[in-house]
Amino acid sequence: MKITVLPNLPYGDSIAVTNAIISHFAKDDVQLLLPERAKEYITKSDNVILMPYQEIMESCDIVIAVGGDGTVTKYASDAALHAKPILGINAGHLGFLSGLEKGEISHLSALISGEYEIKNRMMLHAQIFDEDGKEIFSEYCVNDAVIGRGQSSRMVDLSMELDGKHLSNHRADGIIIATPTGSTAYSMSAGGPVADPLIECMIVTPICSHSLSARSIVCSSESTILLRNHSDAQDIRKAYLTTDSREAVEVPFGGCVRIKKAEKSIEFITIKSQSFYDILKEKMIERNLG
Repeated sequence: MKITVLPNLPYGDSIAVTNAIISHFAKDDVQLLLPERAKEYITKSDNVILMPYQEIMESCDIVIAVGGDGTVTKYASDAALHAKPILGINAGHLGFLSGLEKGEISHLSALISGEYEIKNRMMLHAQIFDEDGKEIFSEYCVNDAVIGRGQSSRMVDLSMELDGKHLSNHRADGIIIATPTGSTAYSMSAGGPVADPLIECMIVTPICSHSLSARSIVCSSESTILLRNHSDAQDIRKAYLTTDSREAVEVPFGGCVRIKKAEKSIEFITIKSQSFYDILKEKMIERNLG
């Protein structure tokens, strides 16, 4: 078996957790594939192979992401595009997407015995088109696609079409299009609903819209959402697309962002028997009350 380990080095407890993973599999017939940049942080072991990132996704059977939720979302879309299941181990703060906590490394034996489940979650495919309809950007995302004002203090003007029909106009800081997995992230902070990640839908949440009627809506996963940038071309207001908190990409005046369900889904590995609602209660309700 070949397992790719992708730690968020050198942040949080990722170094300690990564070395604990190496130690755990030391006596098993498992090859651990790590990115070359991890060399200075990890314990030397015969079962560790350092490889360029481009190669390790193609070569492995399973992906383990070590870090917080940002680390999991960073690598989950790549894992999905390579048809590899992914397991998150929390070495960060919240770890809502993690299947194991840092003190549960012993549970990794389930990967060898096959005592785990695969749960599929949808992704989004976001594309930017210019005013002439030419595609200028394409990206997949796990949590959300956000069309917003970037670092400007001025709101942007956006119109929204759903399945080819005009739905609404917004002068706002932006609009979030989230998956059920991303419903507990930025969308929730902006007032959007929480959705079970095994449900397939898209959640549209305006960010500080200058309207008394702006509310989140839940769309079918089979719908296509089109957001057009109507901000004045001569103004300093500009619209940007950000997918899963990656670097923002400008949406040109008169251009649009098309968002729909991705063709591939993410295969999340589940070892423990905790349900989504158990995790929600533990990490987002009881923790906040404490």
